[in-house]
Amino acid sequence: MNNKKYLAGIDAGHINTKVVIIRGQEILGHTSELTGFHAIEAAETSLKKALSITGISKKDLSGIITTGIFRNLINTPSLNITASVPEYMADAKGALFLNKNSRTVIDIGGNIHKAISYDSNGNIIDVIQNDKCADGMGIFYTTMAKTFGISEQEISELALKSKVNVSVAIQCAICAESEAVDLVCQGVDAADVADAISRFIAGRVAAMCSTISMTPEIVVAGGLAKSQALMKHLQILLKENIIVLNLPEYTGAIGAVISYGGEK
Repeated sequence: MNNKKYLAGIDAGHINTKVVIIRGQEILGHTSELTGFHAIEAAETSLKKALSITGISKKDLSGIITTGIFRNLINTPSLNITASVPEYMADAKGALFLNKNSRTVIDIGGNIHKAISYDSNGNIIDVIQNDKCADGMGIFYTTMAKTFGISEQEISELALKSKVNVSVAIQCAICAESEAVDLVCQGVDAADVADAISRFIAGRVAAMCSTISMTPEIVVAGGLAKSQALMKHLQILLKENIIVLNLPEYTGAIGAVISYGGEK
């Protein structure tokens, strides 16, 4: 990668659109905007904010590289996208950049979770993605936090206070949400329900990971990686040591830049 070039990475996800500005091996700034129903607007706004944070202008950028579920949608003249990188490749390259010893990354995103194994150069060896019934885990987690009237960080903190195991043994997030609400209405302690929610999501992710050979070090990306409660359950279920990446929600955006830079 040319150390003199400023590059922007945009990860256009289901819930949030993340942007990073990178020069060489240095992450200069990062921002995130809710995607909502306006993916293009979210990308434009997040990019503008990231540029403002770093103090550079758009004309100073040598390239804008996209990844994420809406990467093709935001390929508009207003953004002038340079290249697009598949999510799996971006995750692998981003995870390796953030942890050079990593060889497997588990990405728990807003709608999709996946596991990718790769070699020391970030070349993909194997990939697995959740089935349709496990879609929306991140959205489910966010919704449940709102139902409790607290933030995602606070629902994790609440779950860590749990003293009794209860379960939401349902196959899909929609049914699990309904059961979790029922438990609260029945008087089950909120901390125990919050813990059950974290265990439910961890269980679905662990089940997916059982179908792929995961080579240590195993790292976790995506917004839900910041949930200590969820990570606690995931590590127990996987029976493997897992490491949460720095800036886990920006792994894809970072990897998009690294993938493109590596081709130059």
